[in-house]
Amino acid sequence: MSARSSIDEADLHALVDNELSGDERRRVEDHLLEHPESAALVELWRRQNAALRAAFEPVARETPPLSLRNAALRNAAPGAPHIESGAIHWGRPSGSNRAPRRLSEARASRRARGFFATLAALIAGAAIAGAAVFLFTRGLGPGTPAAPALQGYVERAEIAFQTYVADPKIAEFDAAPREELLGALQTRLGLARVPDLSAAGFRLLGARVTPGVRGPAALVFYEKSAPNERIALYYERADALGGARLAPRLSRELTAVEWRAAGYAFVLIGPLGAEAIQQAAESAAAEILTGAGAIAP
Repeated sequence: MSARSSIDEADLHALVDNELSGDERRRVEDHLLEHPESAALVELWRRQNAALRAAFEPVARETPPLSLRNAALRNAAPGAPHIESGAIHWGRPSGSNRAPRRLSEARASRRARGFFATLAALIAGAAIAGAAVFLFTRGLGPGTPAAPALQGYVERAEIAFQTYVADPKIAEFDAAPREELLGALQTRLGLARVPDLSAAGFRLLGARVTPGVRGPAALVFYEKSAPNERIALYYERADALGGARLAPRLSRELTAVEWRAAGYAFVLIGPLGAEAIQQAAESAAAEILTGAGAIAP
């Protein structure tokens, strides 16, 4: 059976939820490279998911009260009686039929309260999602693409890095065999550069192709075994607008260095200090300028 040629919204959702196999994922990502509106929609969904996680994760991390922990332990013990949450017990004289009616009324009341509690939770979730959409789209005028046209290479590198750095299948193209990795980058981007950063303590994991600012971009991942740190070299064809950053850009979690060479914009990004990322970037830039890490003629 041949693979489907069209991409629908279900495929985009499956990509965001990491439910696609390697071939299917590559097919959808190739679609995003050719359809900026779909890429912008996927990016918006990923940001909404991140906003929802940020809103509810603190609650999930709260420590339950001691009484609830003790109740859970008692219920888990062998031979422990079943716990019926919210059960109501009525004392009644023998032969009375008032208690069954009261029990039925209590159950109906609990069902009604459960319905309204669920409805309130859905409304709250919708409000948070709506606020996230407003925060990420405000300032975009009518007809403006969802992906900001003035987004820089460093900003795009940061989004791509945070999207894939924790992915169990981080590399679309594995480090070995190296010739296949370089050939894939050459075919997809017109340039294959995989610098050796072993002198800085980093080993090559592999690479993937991801949507860039105005075209496909490469994301080459490296990892340091002890402590476990991952960095990435991001690059894509550079436009004629603006220039590269002259100093590392620092954020709360990531540091990035940008430079230009051979008509491409390069960004080395990761959770390192300014001095460490600068040294690694200088080493990578030197190799790129001399053609190291490229396909042998």
